[in-house]
Amino acid sequence: MSEEMTVENVTEVESVEMDNVTAQEVTEPEFDPSALSVTDLNTMATVLEAAAQRGTIRANEMHVVGQLYTKLHAFLVSAGLREAPATGADPEAGTELPDEENK
Repeated sequence: MSEEMTVENVTEVESVEMDNVTAQEVTEPEFDPSALSVTDLNTMATVLEAAAQRGTIRANEMHVVGQLYTKLHAFLVSAGLREAPATGADPEAGTELPDEENK
């Protein structure tokens, strides 16, 4: 090494490195209007629920809409935005529903 490590040399090197870091632009990601968020998917599920309650889905569309809603609801449950539906019990009565075989 031809140069000795002095405080001035080290400070100069650190200054150059810091200039390189500050020279880089920190850009924020661009807003993509076509991107869907989990909140958007939750809103879609709410719209499907409202449409079904109001009878706006035709009989020949029910199967497709139901499949879509089931997939969407399962995704939202796994993402933590919705609760999994209760199975095998009536939440109001606190008792199990009768099996089809026992009717």
